[in-house]
Amino acid sequence: MPVLAEIVAEDGAGWLRLDGRLSAGETGRLVELWLGEAAAPRESVERILQDSERSVFGGVRLTDPATGAQVLPGCCLLLEDWRTWVDAKPDLGHDGPWPEVDDAGLTIWPRGDEDWRAEAVREGQPVRVLRSEMPRICRMVQADLEGLLEALARWAGNHCPELTDALVAHADRTFAVTASLDGLE
Repeated sequence: MPVLAEIVAEDGAGWLRLDGRLSAGETGRLVELWLGEAAAPRESVERILQDSERSVFGGVRLTDPATGAQVLPGCCLLLEDWRTWVDAKPDLGHDGPWPEVDDAGLTIWPRGDEDWRAEAVREGQPVRVLRSEMPRICRMVQADLEGLLEALARWAGNHCPELTDALVAHADRTFAVTASLDGLE
C-alpha cells in the first residue's frame, strides 16, 4: 500500500488537515492561524490581503498505511515549503523528522515532541518514501491544497463575497498551490 501524504497546519492543539473537506469552522480557524490572531472575518481577510508576508505553519504529514507509521512536519515550516518535495529533497523543518537518504529514496524517522538533539534519532517507526513515489506525493498534496482554495472560497463567499477572488488568488500565491510541478517525472 503506498504512503499517504496530507498537508496539515499546526493549530496549537494538534494538526488541521487542509483540503476541500474543511468545514466553515475549520476554514475560519485556518484564517485565524494565517492572520495570527482572531478577528472578524472581513477584518481578517482585509489584513491578510494587505500583508503578503503572512503564511501558516504546517507541512506534509506522511502515513504508511501498511505499518501505521506516521511522520509529522517539524517546526518552522510554512505551508508553501511543501514544494521542496518536488526535487525529492524535502525540507522537514527545524527539529523535524530525521531523513536518511539513499539512491532509492528516503527513510524518514519521526521525532518526539521538543526533541532538540542534533544527532540522528531512530525511534518509533519510520516511513519509507521511494523516489518513484515523489511525483504522486506532490500531486496528492497539490490536490489537497486546491481543495483548500475551494474551502476558502466557500468561507469567504459567506463572510465577504466581494473579497473572495482576491483571497483565493492570494492563498494560491502564498501557499504555492497551482504553480506547475516542473521537475516531476
